[in-house]
Amino acid sequence: MSEIRFPELGYYALPGHVSTPADIYDEVREGEAAGFGSVWIAERFNTKNVNVLSGAAAAVSNKMGIVSGLISNLNIRHPLLVASYGSTMAALSGDRFALGFGRGLASLSDMTGTPRINFQIMTDYVTILRALWRGEKVDYNGPAGVLNGVSLGMKLDNPPPLIAAAQGDKTFRWAGAHCDGVVINSMWSAAAVRHSIEQVRQGAEEAGRDPASVKVWTILMTACDVSEEQMLNFIVRRMNTYLIFPGFFEDLCRVNGWDAGELPRIRATLDEIEGDRGGSSMLGDENMTRDIDKLRRMRDTYPEQWISDATATGDVDHCAKAYVERFDAGSSGILIHGSRPGHVTSLLEAWPKYRPAEKFAGMSAVPGR
Repeated sequence: MSEIRFPELGYYALPGHVSTPADIYDEVREGEAAGFGSVWIAERFNTKNVNVLSGAAAAVSNKMGIVSGLISNLNIRHPLLVASYGSTMAALSGDRFALGFGRGLASLSDMTGTPRINFQIMTDYVTILRALWRGEKVDYNGPAGVLNGVSLGMKLDNPPPLIAAAQGDKTFRWAGAHCDGVVINSMWSAAAVRHSIEQVRQGAEEAGRDPASVKVWTILMTACDVSEEQMLNFIVRRMNTYLIFPGFFEDLCRVNGWDAGELPRIRATLDEIEGDRGGSSMLGDENMTRDIDKLRRMRDTYPEQWISDATATGDVDHCAKAYVERFDAGSSGILIHGSRPGHVTSLLEAWPKYRPAEKFAGMSAVPGR
């Protein structure tokens, strides 16, 4: 069995759009062999069904935590189906599974005829999941669905931790009050990470919970010791994707203290480069350019501070320091995005020199546990 050397580090399998989901087998094997603590599996409603890919990850790994990272628009799925997914993955993986979810997209709710996600729906949903995993019969009729005496017919001794993705302060406080873990979205500076963790802790305290019991993971886009082309695709192209999501960069400017007045200029450049494709996909990066010259132009369009503050790019020393800054800000773990395990070999080799090992003594490889 592979050794979990770094329970504090996770990575996204199959980042971005993929046409060959079977690549997950090699990515999971590679990540576990490298010593990662967890693999996170993003959802895409085409070739990245999170239920299927989670099972594939469990089949080829022995020790890593496996996280649905993340289920979006929870109420597209009936709670019974998600509870069944969690109980099956718990049994299949030997209790290595954590269930991550996010608020999702209002546009997807409108397209599917489901209510837009709000705090009441999320609260009801996690309450139902936990009751079903406790072996209880659930009666419920509300915005999360209808359950009339529904039960799984079993009790989980170690139910999957529930991990919520958060972006705004209210959602961080809600997650601190209701969840086992929180994941902070991409492009939060170290200072913003500290602020957001304070919101999580406040929410936990107000709910009468131990703030230390809520584990906070930070997504960090990483391009360490890679070629210019890889950096542009791992970082800049993903930034372009985020730029078309309504309100995302506005939130980044707010939390990072950036000048939102830059956004019209940046979006105008993206629109010029992408034409009609820039805002055409709700699913992510399928339609974003891979042309190197265009990506170089976008890199030069973004303020340099935005990349340096919010990502881990450059040599090992610079990237490792970006990680340490986020752990110093209170992060329990860092979730690498953009790079695959094979792209961060030099960083993992050097990481023992930088990591504050005392912070991770006895840490579970399952985020949120």
